[in-house]
Amino acid sequence: MSSATPRINFKYLSEFEGKTIRIVGKVGEKQGNNVILHTTDNGQVIVDRSNNLEKNYQTNNVEVLGVWNNNQLSELTFFNLSDNFDFDTHNQMIDLSMKHKEIFM
Repeated sequence: MSSATPRINFKYLSEFEGKTIRIVGKVGEKQGNNVILHTTDNGQVIVDRSNNLEKNYQTNNVEVLGVWNNNQLSELTFFNLSDNFDFDTHNQMIDLSMKHKEIFM
């Protein structure tokens, strides 16, 4: 059985150095192979898209699956989300999953 990939937001990133995570945000500025992702809790994450340049984001909001290392997320894949995705509800779910890790992870 494979291990779970936790969904987190900006405030929990420090707990997941070197691990594969999922994070949701609004697509921001492009800088070469990188994109700034504005997370659901108003953080900013640099997403390295070097491994996935042939695929473009189709919506403003995405969930990125990647490895968090050295203050940067190396994208493995992504999922397009609705442009009216509810960031507040998502943050509540993240907080509950972190509070009750035994259920969610």
